[in-house]
Amino acid sequence: MIYYLVGIKGAGMSALALCLSQQGHIVKGVDSETFFYTQKKLNDFCVEDFTHMNLKKSYFYIIGNAYVNHSLFKTIKRLKYKYMLYPQFIYNYFKDYSFISVCGSHGKTTTTKMLSDLIDNASYIIGDGSGNGHGSQYFIMESCEYRDTFLNYYPKFCLILNIDYDHPDYFKTKDDYILSYKKFSEQSMVVVANGDDENINKIKADYFITYGINDDNDVKFSYQIKNNGMDVFILGQSFFIPLFGKHYAYDFVGAYLISKLCGLTDEDILSKIKNFKLPSRRLTIKKSDDLILIHDYAHHPTEISSVYETLKIMYPNYKIKCFFQPHTISRSEALALEFKRALGKFDDVFIIRTFTSVREEADLIKEAKIYKLWDYKVINLEDISIKKFTNTIYLFLGAGDIDLTFEKLVKMNIKKPN
Repeated sequence: MIYYLVGIKGAGMSALALCLSQQGHIVKGVDSETFFYTQKKLNDFCVEDFTHMNLKKSYFYIIGNAYVNHSLFKTIKRLKYKYMLYPQFIYNYFKDYSFISVCGSHGKTTTTKMLSDLIDNASYIIGDGSGNGHGSQYFIMESCEYRDTFLNYYPKFCLILNIDYDHPDYFKTKDDYILSYKKFSEQSMVVVANGDDENINKIKADYFITYGINDDNDVKFSYQIKNNGMDVFILGQSFFIPLFGKHYAYDFVGAYLISKLCGLTDEDILSKIKNFKLPSRRLTIKKSDDLILIHDYAHHPTEISSVYETLKIMYPNYKIKCFFQPHTISRSEALALEFKRALGKFDDVFIIRTFTSVREEADLIKEAKIYKLWDYKVINLEDISIKKFTNTIYLFLGAGDIDLTFEKLVKMNIKKPN
């Protein structure tokens, strides 16, 4: 089959391209000419831009979520070419696999990668653009709630990491957001969920297996910080993970329980997790003897606070200069006070103009009002400069294109990064 992916540079779409190619299909696609980090993995694919497309009736078209209102999709429908929307295709193509969905407001990408490292014979799609089509028994999917996308799936195992209000451009109230997770849990055969999460407890049903630090969970765990990571204690076993912070402990325990349901032994998990490495764009650290630069995808107040927690464990005596690029004005507006509290933890904060995408147009009036509330200096990406201060971290946060500035500054300031 020849598959043509509209929006092939999207995180999920690029991962799907890798899956399909590894299973022997021919994969082509189209996207904007703007550089996106996922295209590094698409060098072997024919990727066209919207001004130079070679569409054919013989292709099967997969339409990315960001392009359902695009003129190209309208053309494909008018020409009566064969197509499916991305989430519909995912469910139909992988329906004969044991489908594992990882969902939650935070930690999906990291936890999906944990599961992909732990479970053999699994194909997977991860939100950093990583995909694998070689597994034939399990399919592991980072399942996003935005626009109710995950309601297209009916997984055997569903892992809910947390429910923390997000995507206010689609979910108009917190109750709407929580209800979406409730619907998804009802479509799942078995749900493994963080029982310490207040909003998860609002939707908890009899078929939930809950985990957490609190005593009223089905599975209780604890953790202890060490010099080079953490020990997580669960079901009488100790597991070392090379990460720091409570949120990572919760992520691991969720992945651990799903792995046990898939038949893995503690010995399997112990041997694989000790060498775990975070996905791309998650806590990327570049350093030399006198300088530390860090980038993280965090774009929600809870994620920003988690990054702060991790860095204070890793570098307790360092000051942190934070450069934050918001993603969507609607999120900044709905969670303005939460952002202010989270950013207030850092020693110095600089705000970059909001990264806009096909999801949402720029609104300078709203943006100015939000930035006035936050009361931090607003600068452009090209105005960021690095000065080497003793015991100082330069932190770059955001889900937009701030990572490109981070990479540029690493090349300029750290000749031999560790």
